[in-house]
Amino acid sequence: MSKNLLIVGKDSASVSDFAEAMTLGDFNVATADDAQKRTTSAASVTSVMWNKSSAVSARSLIIQAETTLGYIDDYIFYFDSPLYAAEYSSFSAENCQKSADEMITSFQYVALEALTRIEQKKSPARLIFILKPHPSAKDFVLFPGTKNLTSIPANPFVAASESAFANFAENLAALQTEKENISVLLVTGDNQNETIQKTSALASWLSATIITQDNQKSKPSPKAALTWIKAGSKTSGAFSLFH
Repeated sequence: MSKNLLIVGKDSASVSDFAEAMTLGDFNVATADDAQKRTTSAASVTSVMWNKSSAVSARSLIIQAETTLGYIDDYIFYFDSPLYAAEYSSFSAENCQKSADEMITSFQYVALEALTRIEQKKSPARLIFILKPHPSAKDFVLFPGTKNLTSIPANPFVAASESAFANFAENLAALQTEKENISVLLVTGDNQNETIQKTSALASWLSATIITQDNQKSKPSPKAALTWIKAGSKTSGAFSLFH
């Protein structure tokens, strides 16, 4: 049976590639696309425009996705630090509020609306947080070898937002550990992780992981639910953990 999926957080050609790859795993997919950037999704993917700085728009985003696909079974929140590092390379006042709206507030608005929707419908759903990290300016100083991985470090805006995303995801997961109808999956992988670096591999692995979780008779333990798992880890039995 097909599942309905909403992807939030990648506003570039890469989201179209990732979303299209997820459709191969028997998902009906919608993407949250920035109304100001007008990205184009594949024909097999539903594109929903939204204003990232608006809580009302976040609510409308979910309603529009459900109108097309039906009840959303899985929400993916994708924080692509390398993408943001390139986009927000300028550490300036002009980027201060804009970066906060893009990299912090937008995810939180949609997550809160998703939780509200799940409670209203009283149906099972899962929130999936994917964190693709990137070396920061601090890493360049403390670990000079990271300069071999990239020429552009994440500036303070991006580094702080990456940390905020991780902490928000972990603490949101903590609040859901006793709720039977809501589960949270935390996924990450560094620059050496081949699965998270390759769109098709990540989509294939994530599809298999979702199926594995759905087939489990009970939710993961609270400790497991709060632990980031490594993209590409085995999906059968217990997850390989990465923190």
